[in-house]
Amino acid sequence: MGNQNNRGRTLTDYDIRLFSQQSQLPPHIIQQLYEAFIERAGKDGRMTVSDFKKSYLEINPNASPYNLDSEAERVFIMFDRDRNGVLTFDEFMMAYVLLQRGVDTPVNRWQYVISAMPTGVLSRPGFVNSGEALQLLQQLNQFYQIPNFEPVAQHNIVWTQLTPQLDPTGYIPQAEFLRVIAAQPSIQPHIW
Repeated sequence: MGNQNNRGRTLTDYDIRLFSQQSQLPPHIIQQLYEAFIERAGKDGRMTVSDFKKSYLEINPNASPYNLDSEAERVFIMFDRDRNGVLTFDEFMMAYVLLQRGVDTPVNRWQYVISAMPTGVLSRPGFVNSGEALQLLQQLNQFYQIPNFEPVAQHNIVWTQLTPQLDPTGYIPQAEFLRVIAAQPSIQPHIW
């Protein structure tokens, strides 16, 4: 991406077009969003979790006021792809798009996590195999910190449910995997 860092600069026309294509937002909205981001993050273009919490209700009007801080922290962590403790504009923009489109559900959030996984972790776009499913469950546990959660045991339970739906090469559609995960009684109460 042409503007990964955003430090102390404005968006170029190329960056605006690229972000517009990526997010499906009109160019003028990208520019407004960038200006609002810089206003909250500062000229260095790096938004801290504290900055994000202050603007979270603006970008997610459906947020629960009862657990606002923890919800904002979890969204921040999800979109901090490089795990450096700050959001760059492109990370912030993707959080904004997801929250504004009203698709903020566990399955959609995990679809985003799958999309943001490093290249090579998932071998087939749109599908997961058993090993990849286990890696995703380990990330789920790390992200949500579910009490008494054993990724290997949960993987065996989920994969047994999915076995009848496997294609001949041992893959399952990601959407189906996520649907089954979100419905698990040991997981469902803990995912927000």
